[in-house]
Amino acid sequence: MHGTQRDQFPPSVAEKIGYYVYLLIDPRTGEIFYIGKGIGNRVFAHARDALSSAEETPKLDKIKRILESGAKVTTEILRFGLDEQTAFEVEAAAIELLGITSLLNEVEGHGTLSRGRMTTDDVIMELEAPPIEITVPALLIKPSRLWYRGMPDEELLEATAGWWKLGKRRELAKYAFAVVHGVIRGAWCIEAWRPRAEGDRGWENDLPGKPRWGFMGITDPQLDQYIGRSVAHYWKPGAQSPFAYVNC
Repeated sequence: MHGTQRDQFPPSVAEKIGYYVYLLIDPRTGEIFYIGKGIGNRVFAHARDALSSAEETPKLDKIKRILESGAKVTTEILRFGLDEQTAFEVEAAAIELLGITSLLNEVEGHGTLSRGRMTTDDVIMELEAPPIEITVPALLIKPSRLWYRGMPDEELLEATAGWWKLGKRRELAKYAFAVVHGVIRGAWCIEAWRPRAEGDRGWENDLPGKPRWGFMGITDPQLDQYIGRSVAHYWKPGAQSPFAYVNC
């Protein structure tokens, strides 16, 4: 666009553009620092928010610094004329391509964990993981909110080990399996259980007399046969529980 960049769409454009994915760019460096999805004049709202809001976020702070320098945030449309679901998908793909760590978006895009950027081996694992029947007394645990692709084994164990609302039945489980999208990602022998204590992740949220539990686990090469295998069949369709007991 030549000349002064406008700060809103003409009404006829706002009506025709549909859902779109947009970029916010620092005009001083050409750096894309934010990717978003919008409709109407959403792409222009960030600058107004930076001027009127007392909230402090990395994105708003960046915009304020640009404005204070006498420049104006460059706005670009990556794709337009989309329906909302397609806009979500384009936004997520763009965020993943540039990398969330290089942007000031607070969250990753829609569907990133389940269908986002991954290696071809991961795609095969997600879509064609062969099912396996577990023959040992085990506890299947979904650490989904903490899990991310490429998570080191130590972090996966920490995320899976605690902290859960479990009864005494937990003591019957001899093994623990980390399950994400129905596929086993990690497996450990359970050495012992302990209640969450001060200093543990989230301990301040515990109610008196209602502890959450975590296990201490060790790796065992004999459990490698379970890694990458599907255990989705151990949860009923629509089940919300983050864990399932097997053989115990």
